[in-house]
Amino acid sequence: MKNKTAGFTLIELLVVVLIIGILASVALPQYEKAVEKARATEAVTILKSLKDAQEAYYLANGTYANSLDKLDIQVPATLKDYNLETGSLQSGRYAYRHKTKNYHIAASGQFRSGVSATDKTDVIYCCGDAKFCKVIGTEPFSFSHCSSAYIIH
Repeated sequence: MKNKTAGFTLIELLVVVLIIGILASVALPQYEKAVEKARATEAVTILKSLKDAQEAYYLANGTYANSLDKLDIQVPATLKDYNLETGSLQSGRYAYRHKTKNYHIAASGQFRSGVSATDKTDVIYCCGDAKFCKVIGTEPFSFSHCSSAYIIH
């Protein structure tokens, strides 16, 4: 009489674990890219609001606000992966810089002074890591302070 037991052999279990491992190694980088893109989208959304508030302030006062307190908007100084740069706020440029990676998402005001011939104004763009900026950007362009820039909006 044969003993019929329902179960799996060690080989079958190892094959299943191997298949799960392969699937996870393929899916994880795509997941990380999707998460980073979603966090970048949050920074873009806030920059659009900040840009609109700065343009309204400029039209009312003839100059950009040199402080976020002067704007009719609440802007977080830090996001999950980004820190707000306000050093050139008065010149109409402001950005969220990624905390660990080499890129930033910036906005350039419509009336920004000191614009070079290759600089575009009134845009939101990604500058730095060409591989990532290409993912979230719509078109590449030349920018005086950035070797690899892509327009986002």
